[in-house]
Amino acid sequence: MADEIVVEEPERRQPRGWDFFLTVFLLFVLLVLTAIFLFLGLGLSISSLGCADSTESCNDLVISIGTLLATLGTAVVALAGIIVSVVFIARRKVAFVVPLIASVAVVGLFLLGSWLVRLAVP
Repeated sequence: MADEIVVEEPERRQPRGWDFFLTVFLLFVLLVLTAIFLFLGLGLSISSLGCADSTESCNDLVISIGTLLATLGTAVVALAGIIVSVVFIARRKVAFVVPLIASVAVVGLFLLGSWLVRLAVP
């Protein structure tokens, strides 16, 4: 008699409803934060207008870097957080932590960018 090979399928994890709904809510919060910071970040470039009347010169490169961090940096981090959250949900891993971390990173990037802009304007 031939020995039969029995392959057991791994148990599929049950979907967690609370994790899905909490992740979707936190992703919505992340999108709202990103939209607010994107709008406010575009206004950071206007701070160089104060340099036109000043006798001291502003550092335009630092203003540009700060504005880019506050606008593009927040959008890139938010997009990465959304993609990683969807992958975690599809693999049925705990995903609500990803939008939390992404939200903290978005706030940190905006604060860093606005600090750089304030540093460049005397």
